[in-house]
Amino acid sequence: MKNAIKILSVFLSITLLFCACGKQVKPQDEVNTQNPQNVSDSTVQKNGELHLPYNSADGINPFFAKSYENLYLARLLYSSLFSVSSDYKAEPLVASSININGKTATVAVKSGLSCHGSANITPADVVYSFNKAKASYAYSDSLKSVESASASGNSVIFTSVFEDSQAALKLTFPIVKENSAELQTDIPIGFGNYYFYENTLVSNDGSKKIYLTSVDTSDTALNAYKIGDTDIFFNDLSDCNYTGVYGNFFSADLNNMVYLGFNKEIGGLNKNIRSAIAVLLSSEDIAEECYQGHALPVKAPCNPNWAEYKAGGNDLISLSGDVKKGTQIIDRCGFTRYAGKALTDGSYVLSFSLIVNADNKYRVAAAFAVADALNKAGFYIEVKPLSFEDYSERVASGNYEMYIGETKLDYSMDLSQFFTEDGALSNGIESGKTAESYFAMRAGKISYEEFYKVFVEYHPFVPLVFRMGAVFSSNNFNGDFSHFPYSLLEVNYELFS
Repeated sequence: MKNAIKILSVFLSITLLFCACGKQVKPQDEVNTQNPQNVSDSTVQKNGELHLPYNSADGINPFFAKSYENLYLARLLYSSLFSVSSDYKAEPLVASSININGKTATVAVKSGLSCHGSANITPADVVYSFNKAKASYAYSDSLKSVESASASGNSVIFTSVFEDSQAALKLTFPIVKENSAELQTDIPIGFGNYYFYENTLVSNDGSKKIYLTSVDTSDTALNAYKIGDTDIFFNDLSDCNYTGVYGNFFSADLNNMVYLGFNKEIGGLNKNIRSAIAVLLSSEDIAEECYQGHALPVKAPCNPNWAEYKAGGNDLISLSGDVKKGTQIIDRCGFTRYAGKALTDGSYVLSFSLIVNADNKYRVAAAFAVADALNKAGFYIEVKPLSFEDYSERVASGNYEMYIGETKLDYSMDLSQFFTEDGALSNGIESGKTAESYFAMRAGKISYEEFYKVFVEYHPFVPLVFRMGAVFSSNNFNGDFSHFPYSLLEVNYELFS
């Protein structure tokens, strides 16, 4: 039963990466990503009006919405306890402070924040919103480690599964008035920069309006952008295609980690060989060649833009394809002669299969790049592209030797799905001391740098890249969408009425 639950959990989590935005169209004209301003503007000037896509069938209720378009609009309509900066720091919005003690986080709610057409936000509203978010499509994964919320005076007490110094980065769900978000068709009452009125977002002071254009799939969202009905088109690149359309191009941070997973039960894949594999691989090459530049090279299992990671001084191992160091590790482990196509130490042969989802050409390319790099160093890696269903089942059940995976981390860079017994990605993963160190780091007892030193000693998996999405915006207004969707709040609206 436990394996069945884990298989379902990983299946659902991986499915989100493919289905959230619907099918994307194939590329037509390649856009100049090095000089995004040097492109033609096919959009229609709309007399200073800003138009965004809106999936009317999905609804504006953020606890029921599944489309990218509507979930991003929710950032304009509903504030959260904390927002997230471009370097993944928590910044208070509805919260005035947070005090973390063990497994509890006490968050004080700002007073005097009035909702449009209703009374002030209360702790009871926050508790209600948390319970709705925890059961929702969009926020349930990030709140998995937060067990409960209860009101206490002007504060809300959140209880987590483990001690978590990064708890504020999980409290980014929308805050709405109690009982205002029961049905998908509801338009919840909340405190945000805008309110929803007749397919229009109106700023609280009435000075700005954002006009919404109805779309029902990402195909129609693309078409709406191309004919000038909207000013923004977002592509999460989950289908590995980015459409060449006109306007400004931005690589958008998705926080999706692509990694190489190992099965600890497989003979020969001990921690030393896993470390050798890590230094043999070039994250830079995989990002540039396999992901066509739509990915960030990494060294650690976190987004390289994360402030907590940067604070460690980047004293990390190089993942730039160090063949000399990798082969030295292999030699020291006793793999000095060949058995067929791969090196052997007399007991184990460095011959392994590597499974990958055949439906994702970026990850397939990454798998062959990994195999090529390792085969040059005395391994024999057989890449096995599998259907999504077969691949998901084998990863979830631990029926693999190595695999290429992708998981969307929340803003707190939570890796507990690898290091807890019931974690969706824990089957086959070496945890032990790495897990102990990880949860000590989450509790604030050791630094990220100290955790990383343990991580590279055992290398339960190897982070390869952090995948990115793409945002196109029309040339009739200014905005930087590299921190999408929060950057929607920072658009220069001077040209708009």
